[in-house]
Amino acid sequence: MSKGIHKIRAILKTQCVVICIGFLFLACSRPNSVESISDHTVVAVVDGSEITAEVLRDEMEVLLRQFRVKDESDMTLEEKLILKTKGLNRIIQSIILDKEAALAKVYLSKDEYDEAFNEVKSGYLEDSFAKFLKAEEILFEEWEKKFKNNMLIKKLIKVSVNSKVSVSDDQVKKYYDDHQQEFLMGEQVRSLQIIVASEDEARTIQKQLKSGKIDFSALAQEHSLGPEGPQGGDLGYFEVGQMPEEFDSVFKLKINKISETIQTPYGYHLFKVVDKKPARQMNFEESKKAIYDQLLREEQSRAFENWLVKLKDKSDIEIRHDVLAQIN
Repeated sequence: MSKGIHKIRAILKTQCVVICIGFLFLACSRPNSVESISDHTVVAVVDGSEITAEVLRDEMEVLLRQFRVKDESDMTLEEKLILKTKGLNRIIQSIILDKEAALAKVYLSKDEYDEAFNEVKSGYLEDSFAKFLKAEEILFEEWEKKFKNNMLIKKLIKVSVNSKVSVSDDQVKKYYDDHQQEFLMGEQVRSLQIIVASEDEARTIQKQLKSGKIDFSALAQEHSLGPEGPQGGDLGYFEVGQMPEEFDSVFKLKINKISETIQTPYGYHLFKVVDKKPARQMNFEESKKAIYDQLLREEQSRAFENWLVKLKDKSDIEIRHDVLAQIN
């Protein structure tokens, strides 16, 4: 079974299984109410805007690509119904938010689009963005339409929701006082690393280090395959759990001692610990920005959900469950 199927089962089931069971019950009660489903068959109507089977199928294809599902035959009937429901919910939400953006007179300027698009493209080398779209079987026009819509919705949410949400200093301090255990920083080590491709090469370097004639950093600059090699192999400070578990033995080394060869899927490693910091409680000043960001995200999420429920309550939404059940 593909990883995509495992992922879609984990995500979709937790998100809307209760709603889908209701849809399934309604659909089963009228199994022959729709004789055939064409691309133009209407699945739902939102404030007068019709959602056709073709539009829903296109959205389902997007979801399947996102979840890396290549073979739909691996999905159960319940999972397919959940997929359809999620796709339909996304379309309904998009229609409602597009309407709200127009009412709120929120628009996307060309400069805003150009800046955001150039930022996306800057993350790809040369023509790799076009290659990405081709590999995902996505037309640029299709990608651009969704990208613009996502930007518009983000701008609407920023104006209508996020701008009205705030977190006070008292809330931040109270969270810190009530959750001290979250701000315990474990023991940290600062280590240098040399990583090479073969065990023989690692042993040769280890002999040179034991001779004391060549500095660890110099050997890292000369031989290490790691990105920190040019900086003498300096990994900076890290805690247990921040690195692959094979590195945990590094915490047992004394300062200025060199490890035995450690093998990982990346190669053969040698470490030298140059400093250690004991476990300690982070103070409020160190913690407050992370707390503020977390609380703000939570408040914005709650505000968005409440706002969206109100928009849906004001909307006229009609879903044809019999049609939904028969769409493949």
